[in-house]
Amino acid sequence: MIKGKKMYLSSAAIMLLSLSVLAGCKTDTASETSSPAATTPATTTSATPATPAPSTLPEVKLTFYYPSNPPGKDQALVNEEVNKYVKSKINATVDLKPLSFDEYDPKLNTIMASGEAFDVAWGSKYWLLSYQPNIDKGALLELTDAMISKNAAAARKNIPDKFWPDMKATDGKVYGFPVYQIAAKTKSLVIQKQFVDKYKLDVNSIKTYKDLEPFLKSIKDNEKDVIPFGMAQNSWGLYTDPNLVAADGLAVAYKKDDKTYTSITKIQQLQNKKDFFTTMHKWSLAGYINEDAPLLKNITDLKKKGKVAVSLEFTTKPGGEVDEMANNGGNAVVYVPISDSYFTGVASAMQVISKTSKNPERALMFINLLNTDKVLYNLISNGLEGKHYTKKDDKYIEPIKDSGYAPNVDWVFGNQFNAFLKGAQTPDVWDKTIKLNESAMVPASYGFDVNRDTIKSEVANVTAVDNEFQVALETGAVDPADQLQKYIDKLKAAGQDKIDAETTKQWQAFLKAKGL
Repeated sequence: MIKGKKMYLSSAAIMLLSLSVLAGCKTDTASETSSPAATTPATTTSATPATPAPSTLPEVKLTFYYPSNPPGKDQALVNEEVNKYVKSKINATVDLKPLSFDEYDPKLNTIMASGEAFDVAWGSKYWLLSYQPNIDKGALLELTDAMISKNAAAARKNIPDKFWPDMKATDGKVYGFPVYQIAAKTKSLVIQKQFVDKYKLDVNSIKTYKDLEPFLKSIKDNEKDVIPFGMAQNSWGLYTDPNLVAADGLAVAYKKDDKTYTSITKIQQLQNKKDFFTTMHKWSLAGYINEDAPLLKNITDLKKKGKVAVSLEFTTKPGGEVDEMANNGGNAVVYVPISDSYFTGVASAMQVISKTSKNPERALMFINLLNTDKVLYNLISNGLEGKHYTKKDDKYIEPIKDSGYAPNVDWVFGNQFNAFLKGAQTPDVWDKTIKLNESAMVPASYGFDVNRDTIKSEVANVTAVDNEFQVALETGAVDPADQLQKYIDKLKAAGQDKIDAETTKQWQAFLKAKGL
């Protein structure tokens, strides 16, 4: 929000570059059970997860908080069908509690601070309900090997052992269960196809953000009421240094070709981005970027009107153009990659259990179902067959427009390899996703996380400074000639040098332990 001339970024957006959203990864244990409310897709073959017979379990009621687009008027109807199915599996009912992306963190923070009991919530490593900070608060329940073996063995079997270390907190313990999906990051521009065709844009010529400028000018000059480049608090990050690899959310980074892995600090990175900030300010003055970019919390709210020519996607996924089409008012889009692919791990999306849960083992059974049972997954993702979607064949469905249920957040609910295919998704979309995960470069920094215990106050102070300057510079709303040095000076005053020293020390210890 803007106060006077200062602009503030939500803390959820600060770490957004670490986001991965999202496709799915391979499973071989999903349930093939069917029900009247949802039909089983044929993307995998598997056995029903082994759980205790419902008759041997006392009935319990669970709660599940998750971020969502507005699910629609039939939310209660779908929740009722979900409860029928979950009760038949683990003798539990679940109160589904979707929250908008804007309200998710504030609402969950309030709930946890009050001690209000709940069971399951969606979380992420650096974004909404961020992992380590909430572990540090004591808000999340540790998921021991014994608990997982007893209550979520089928879901755990789907996670390759080499990926599991990504779920470990700084104390070496695990407090969440990954929603196993795309685990590789490729930043791309999302461009409406109608404008690519109309202005004969050679997408292969676009390698960096600067290559986009003539196209944005054409849109501005010729397309009334169309925003050339749409940005919001949760969509900045256009700048890409192809030689830079991020090592941690606290901005430790290194050059890809530097075999000493020397840390490049946050302030050094900001100084290197001055030309980018200047370009963004020029674009803003030219009217290429929407004026409310520093204020707008969710870019999807803008894109769904179909009036954004170009936007940014942080984690391009095979077949993702279908989701982007839905997010762009039904207009077809093309992806234009502007970064290499590299492995990001599995902790970008997860389900966690609250320390206040009265039924943690049953909550873990529910998480197991979400990540293995195709019927439940498609029911909660798509609603009821014939009412919210039409089944075209064993693999494909077609959502019914304005049906009353369309959360469009499959990546929140569970393993997407259990999903029906939609629209232009190719039959091999999941195979392509697996190949992308397996072929993506695994950076030396994989598995590195900073222990913040000795720098908690500095991190809080620096976050407040980021809130004041960061998104305003990223979206071009302020002149870097005036604001960049002020930003850097305030970071130093807030304790950035201490953060850099501590993170660099931990980074060097991490490298030594890996033999690097």
